[in-house]
Amino acid sequence: MRAKSVPRPPSADNRKSPSSGRLASVRLYYFVIAGVAFLLRLIHILQLRQNDPLFFSPQMDALYHHEWALAIAACRQFINDAYFRAPLYPYFLGLLYKVFGANLLLVRLVQALIGSAGCGLVYLLVRRLLVQPQGASSKPQASQKADTHHSSLITHHSASVPLIAGLVMAVYPLAIWYDSELMLEGMLTFVVLLGFVLLLRSRDADRQWWLPGLAFGLAAIIRPNLLVFIVVLPVWLLLEAKGFKGSRVPGFGSETSPVRQGPPRPTPGPVNPRTLRRVLLLWGAAALVILPVTIRNYVVSRQFVPIAWQAGTNFVIGNNPASDGVSAIVPGTRGSWWGGYDDVKRLAEEALGRQLKGAEIDRYWMAKGLEFWRKQPGKALGLLLRKTFLWFAGFEVGNETDLYAVKRYSFINYFLFSSRYLKVPFGILLPLALAGVWLLRREWRRFLPLYLFIGAYSLSFIFFFVTSRYRTPMVPLVAILAAAGIMGLVRPIRGRGIAAIIAVAGFFLLNANVGVAGRVSSPDQSHFATALGLHQQKRDDEALRELRMALRYDSATNVLSFEATLLQRMGDVTGAERSARAATRLHPNDADAWGTLGYVFATTNRLDSAVRYYDVALQVNPYSLQAWVNRGNVALNTRKFAEARHYYEGALKVRPTHAEAIFYLGMCDYYEGRKAEAQARWQQALKLDPTLARARQALEQLK
Repeated sequence: MRAKSVPRPPSADNRKSPSSGRLASVRLYYFVIAGVAFLLRLIHILQLRQNDPLFFSPQMDALYHHEWALAIAACRQFINDAYFRAPLYPYFLGLLYKVFGANLLLVRLVQALIGSAGCGLVYLLVRRLLVQPQGASSKPQASQKADTHHSSLITHHSASVPLIAGLVMAVYPLAIWYDSELMLEGMLTFVVLLGFVLLLRSRDADRQWWLPGLAFGLAAIIRPNLLVFIVVLPVWLLLEAKGFKGSRVPGFGSETSPVRQGPPRPTPGPVNPRTLRRVLLLWGAAALVILPVTIRNYVVSRQFVPIAWQAGTNFVIGNNPASDGVSAIVPGTRGSWWGGYDDVKRLAEEALGRQLKGAEIDRYWMAKGLEFWRKQPGKALGLLLRKTFLWFAGFEVGNETDLYAVKRYSFINYFLFSSRYLKVPFGILLPLALAGVWLLRREWRRFLPLYLFIGAYSLSFIFFFVTSRYRTPMVPLVAILAAAGIMGLVRPIRGRGIAAIIAVAGFFLLNANVGVAGRVSSPDQSHFATALGLHQQKRDDEALRELRMALRYDSATNVLSFEATLLQRMGDVTGAERSARAATRLHPNDADAWGTLGYVFATTNRLDSAVRYYDVALQVNPYSLQAWVNRGNVALNTRKFAEARHYYEGALKVRPTHAEAIFYLGMCDYYEGRKAEAQARWQQALKLDPTLARARQALEQLK
């Protein structure tokens, strides 16, 4: 009798399933791409720390984010109104400041990690794009056979295209730059890419549609322009409805989970109940994220502000007779961040004759922009066309910083340049992406979410004003299409000749200096910002040299005024007065120029002249915060306490949270013998601005 055979246990070689091998490969490529990206960002940050004068001295938008984050970390009010800008990024910064202190190096390293993870997400996103869900094809079988040669771009390069796209994003110089700045672009790009990965995951499994909704909702409270994409996204859901079979695509998600098979679900009409359910889940989750911001805005302002009230201001910036489509300044306002903010409020209130909340100011400026379209439609249309070209052109528009000037601080200097005939990298990337769109034309449904995002997101800026950093979140999607274009151009793919023609034509068009595409930067302001950072580091001789370089380009008010202030502090009274008078002569309607001239006289004890010039500053601009404070300081120094209070309280009417004005009111209390009131004001000032050393010293002396 033969013994019953016992089954042999599987060998170690057989235990590992193909799906687990694919998952290991995906993880490996993800971490390779993210690792390369982080290494490059780390090197860049260390070079900036060594070379960039503004590394520890953020300016303009970065300074605004920094100040807001400091207020959040200190649990104090920043602006007593609805949010002017979307709040998520400043709250992210505020959380880091609360836990680790205002460590700008650590913040940049955290952002580098987030940006690097985003580069890995590009790889995951392309893998999901290049594999179609089982049963999702709606093409007739004959058509599929006819397309075999074309589809080789997808099937033969499903590994190459994701890797190329991820590495392009890892080395993309503008992505590296903004991941190291106190700007929201890196965080926004990561959340958008996460939203796309979750969106395609929901498509493949036909479940958890609320997850991409949460991600895109978070993106909207980083930058509200994402609302436009959220609104148009159901277009893809409607067209893709037949592709949702409830099956999991091999190679993605949980590799060991069984594939759920089942009969195709019926699609009784253009909008079936299941499609409507997906839309509602996605929209509902996004609304759930945004709702707390809307509620907070209403509680504070009693106005309906879904996220922020910046839209009207941005619209008039890009839609007025003096607009160039890129300069982020409302006509008649100052170029500094807070100066512009105060002037936007002042001009609206003067026009309407009453105090206004942010939402009312927003509506006022939106109406002014629409008025420009009604009265000068031809000029408005021409401006729109210019903004459209600049948005897609290879030239990198920097509305705060000349990107081609600051790139010298790190190795990205070798990957970012602009010449008459070539702009790298976007001037090469987008033409390749256009070739990729052509080569993937028969797979357009698969890539429709990318097309919808690029189109909707682009339009949301082109109708306002444009700058390079705004287009950063769409660069990964362009990189994906460019990677497909590269692989299609180097392989014998059907349509390769036409794709090459498209790439060449796009190259010549997008790298051309149509209009004044290559002359939209402000080198004077770049030198000014550098000088300001050097001064804050007590490197005044270097700061003065930067200011002199700025003056070669333009005798702007802020440059002349800062030169006067700097010369005064360096002991050159004659030079300071000369620069200040030049500022008032060239810019007689600028309050800052008159205020600087008053400062020069005040610091040399010519108080009568100082008072006269401060009063002129207040006549020119009653919202000149520094003029109110400086005028009060003159009264305080002459022990006219009631008069000093009048001016400090005037400053607080402009900005109720201005710590310096509160501190000086405390000084009035102290000199008048009210030490308890003085102590309370100094404590309030220190809470509003923890860096106000004078308030801390005063409290120590009071003890």
